[in-house]
Amino acid sequence: MAHPIVLIAGGEEFLAEREVRRILSAVRTVEPTLERRDIDGSADNGYELFVDAISPSLFGETPLVVVDNIEQASDGLQSAVLAAIADPQTQTRALLLQKGLVKGRGFIDKIKKSEAEVILVEKPKGKAFDEFIINEFKSFKRKIDTDAVKALRDAVGDDLRMLSAAVSQLSSDLDSATISAEDVEKYYEGMSGVPAYVITDHVFERRVTQAITALRWGVEREPNMGPAVVATAINVIRSLLHVVNAPSGSSEADIARMAGVPPWKVRTLRDQARKWRPAELADAALLLTYADAALKGGHVDELGTVEVLDPIQRQALLERVLVEMAQVAR
Repeated sequence: MAHPIVLIAGGEEFLAEREVRRILSAVRTVEPTLERRDIDGSADNGYELFVDAISPSLFGETPLVVVDNIEQASDGLQSAVLAAIADPQTQTRALLLQKGLVKGRGFIDKIKKSEAEVILVEKPKGKAFDEFIINEFKSFKRKIDTDAVKALRDAVGDDLRMLSAAVSQLSSDLDSATISAEDVEKYYEGMSGVPAYVITDHVFERRVTQAITALRWGVEREPNMGPAVVATAINVIRSLLHVVNAPSGSSEADIARMAGVPPWKVRTLRDQARKWRPAELADAALLLTYADAALKGGHVDELGTVEVLDPIQRQALLERVLVEMAQVAR
């Protein structure tokens, strides 16, 4: 970090989250006691949350504050952030995440003109988009040919998170050193389908709109995918509980073994776990249990009558359950 306060701007949430993980990992190699503290910059008490978060820990951990929705900061929080940036002796270290591109432009422009480091995370366009996919495969030591890039975009769409997840899945499931268009088409069986894990990733990141959009897209091509979505979501809850209940000091490898996931997945699970309280996970598990029974056996009304659901009713029920899960109060 060239400056202890970094603005991650541009509005592309997936790339912003990746930058946060990259910076945290880099700083932790130098300062293992680094403690991540998250606050919502749009909160009415954002200033108080910020002041409390940057305060030194009694146990000696080094705080690095991640401020979400910085463009919606109150006047008090804006003043505190700008003062910290301008102070050459500042001990404050923070990552400021700009999610929206409309609100707070004046404040964001002030940060960009200040001494703070600025990282732009805009969605790639044109050839840069294809380069993004190629580089994702390179991270798994794989190659992908030009026709396969087009086939993957046709199958998955242009959502970066969904593409990254698809690249990970293809790299895990296929043995080819170079992914071909035939590999992609065969994997997706000639359809622009949506894997269940993509939908559940949106749910556990609390991205309601994206979750429902992906679900409708998937159901359109695979009408009977509901039980697979429910089963995947239940597995995610099990994994999150392993992360939440892991003994203090557990390494990523330790947690990966307990949760039955690859080590790289632990970082994603940790990020998701921060967004969920244990009671919320318990409520989500109950909702999914109900959905699983209703999708497979039918809905049971108050009189005990079983109503077998038609495809439209099954989709509506699953949408309602996913929305209830993702929208519960934080």
